[in-house]
Amino acid sequence: MTDENNPEAVLVTEEDFETMKKNLIELNARVPELSQELHRTRADGDFSENAPLHAAREEMSKLQSSIRDLETQINNAVIQGNRNDGRTGLGSIITIRDANDNEREITLVSHVEAKPPTHISIESPMGEALFNRASGELAKFQAPRGEIALQILDIKN
Repeated sequence: MTDENNPEAVLVTEEDFETMKKNLIELNARVPELSQELHRTRADGDFSENAPLHAAREEMSKLQSSIRDLETQINNAVIQGNRNDGRTGLGSIITIRDANDNEREITLVSHVEAKPPTHISIESPMGEALFNRASGELAKFQAPRGEIALQILDIKN
């Protein structure tokens, strides 16, 4: 879910934002250790058949990519607090009913906290359909097995 003024923006809670910053610190802390490993494997000589060197280079590449991705997410994060307008938003606990009259409670979260089936990312098809809705509304979205309609029964912000 993005901000219409900034298509790169990602909505997160304050808690998500702090988790992202903590994860970035942890990733950056691994760089010196991995750099030492690279230096050590380079010293082993023959680069063409140095499997530990190739593995260390690949791990460093993945680490740097993860750091760049997380930095981008942090730089584009838009922190959203709880809503008080009766509509669903980030952190809302929603009671929903499906077409089979089964009721359940879900929480709308950012991708950082997503843990289906109870914590649904607002970036998922289901989360997008349920985002910014009022109690009583019907949210529809496409799933692999076809269209799903969910009735919003209650919202706790």
